[in-house]
Amino acid sequence: MSDYSDDGSDAYVYDSDGPLEDDDDSDCLIPANMDKGKQKMGVDSRALSLEDLQNLLTSDIRRVASITGLEHPIASILLQHFRWNEDRLLEKYMDSRATVLREAGEPQNNQPPSNAAPPNKRARLDTPTEFVCAICFDTLSADEIFKLRCAHGFCAACWTQYVTTKVRDEGQCFFKCMQDGCLAVVDEPSIRKLVDNSCYERYHELLRQSYVAANPSLRFCPRPGCTDTVSCTGGRGESLLTEVPTVQCGKEHAFCFGCGFDSDHRPLICKLVPIWMKSAREDAGTSQWIKANTRMCPQCQNNIEKNGGCNRILCRTCNFQFCWLCMKKWETHGYNSSICNAWQEPQPDPASGAAKKNLEKWLFYFDRYNNHELSSKLDQELCDRTEEKMIEVQETSSLSWIEAKFMQNAVNELSRCRLTLKWSYVMAYFLEQGNQKQIFEDIQADLEKAVEELSQMLEELISPKTVMDLRQRMVDKTASTLAACASTIF
Repeated sequence: MSDYSDDGSDAYVYDSDGPLEDDDDSDCLIPANMDKGKQKMGVDSRALSLEDLQNLLTSDIRRVASITGLEHPIASILLQHFRWNEDRLLEKYMDSRATVLREAGEPQNNQPPSNAAPPNKRARLDTPTEFVCAICFDTLSADEIFKLRCAHGFCAACWTQYVTTKVRDEGQCFFKCMQDGCLAVVDEPSIRKLVDNSCYERYHELLRQSYVAANPSLRFCPRPGCTDTVSCTGGRGESLLTEVPTVQCGKEHAFCFGCGFDSDHRPLICKLVPIWMKSAREDAGTSQWIKANTRMCPQCQNNIEKNGGCNRILCRTCNFQFCWLCMKKWETHGYNSSICNAWQEPQPDPASGAAKKNLEKWLFYFDRYNNHELSSKLDQELCDRTEEKMIEVQETSSLSWIEAKFMQNAVNELSRCRLTLKWSYVMAYFLEQGNQKQIFEDIQADLEKAVEELSQMLEELISPKTVMDLRQRMVDKTASTLAACASTIF
C-alpha cells in the first residue's frame, strides 16, 4: 500500500534571518478586510469510539463482500488495494471482475502457478513426505508447512517471523507473499493463525489507521493516549480559509479537524498554524525565548520568573507592582484606561531597517502568545486547588456543593479563554493594518481585561463575609468573559 502526501504547498515563506515574512516582503499575510464573520464555533461532527470505528470498517467490508459475492478477507484486500474507495472498487469490479482481481494480486481460482505442470498419478504416489523450506532450508514434514491461497508454502516459523516483522516492526497491514514475484496479499485469517494476540491486535490497529487515512471525513483524536475518532463532513478545502473546524472526541478533547492540531486554535486559520509553529520552534531556547519567560523589575532590575496566570506582578525585592507585558507601573496601568494588547508602530527611524522593525513586531506578538501559553499551564494548578476551595466555600457559607461549583466553572472557562487569547495574538500578527484590525484588537483587549480580572478573582481569599459577594462577582465575570471570547472567535 502506497503512502499519499498532501500536494499543497505553503503560499508564504520565512525570512531566513528573521521573523515571519511573506513573498512580497510585506508585514502581514491576511488582508485586514478578511471576513472573520464566517468563522464558526464548530462543524457538524460525530465522535466514534474504537469499537464504533471497527464496526464501521467491518460494515464496509461486509457490504462489498455481499455485493461482489467474495469472501470477507478478499473483499478487505480489494478495499485496501483501492484505498478504501468503495464506489471506485465496485465500478471497476462490475466492468471486469478478472481485471480487478488480477491487479490486486489475487490468484485465479486459487490454483498453483501456471508454469508448474500438474504431476501425474504415479508422481503423486511417490511424493515425499518431507519438505525443504526455501527460506531456512529446514527439512520438515508436509503437515508442518504453511501455504497461502496462492499455494506457495514455507515453514510456519518463517511465515510467523515474516508476518510479525511486517506488522510489528514495519507497521504494515498490506503486504505480499514471501515467494519472489508473487503478488498475492497475505489475508487476515492467515495472519490470525500465524501471530500472537498482541501482534494481531496491532494488525487491526494498522488496518484502522489505513481506513481513517484514506477517508477524508475521518480523523483520529491527536491527544496522546486517546483512541477516539471523529467523523466530520466539513472542515476541508476552501472552507478552511474562513472557518476553524473545531471538533470534540468522545472524551471531550477539542482539536482542529482541518489541520489536526491538538488544540482549539481559533481564531487563527489552519493555513497559518504551521507557519507560526515552525518559527516558534526555531526560536525555542534562544534569547528571545528567555526574554519571553523572564522579566527584570523596572525599579530594582532583579530578574523575576512568573509563577501564576495573572499579569499583575509584585517584585518581592522592592515591592514594586507592574504589568508583566508592558512593564508599566500597575497603579497607572491596571486595566482602567489603557490596555497593552495592540501593537504600536514605532516612530520612523532612518537608521533602522525593515528587518529590525519586523523583529520587534514578531517579538511583541510572540511574547504575548507565549505569555498566555505559560499562564494557561500555570492556571492548571488552579484545577488541583479548586476542589479544596470548593470545600472551603461550603464550610464558610451555606452554599451546597452544586452552588459552590461556580469556582470550577470559572477555572474551566478561564483555561478555554486563555487558549483563545493566545491564538488571537497570532491572528493579530498576520492581519494587515486597518480598521478591521483595530476592531479586532479592541475586542481582544476586552477579552484580555476580562481574563485577567477573572484570574485575580480566583486568587482572592475566602471568608464567610465575602463568599456570597465573591460568588456573584465570579459568576457575572465568567459570563462576560465567555461573551468576550465568543466575540473574539467570530
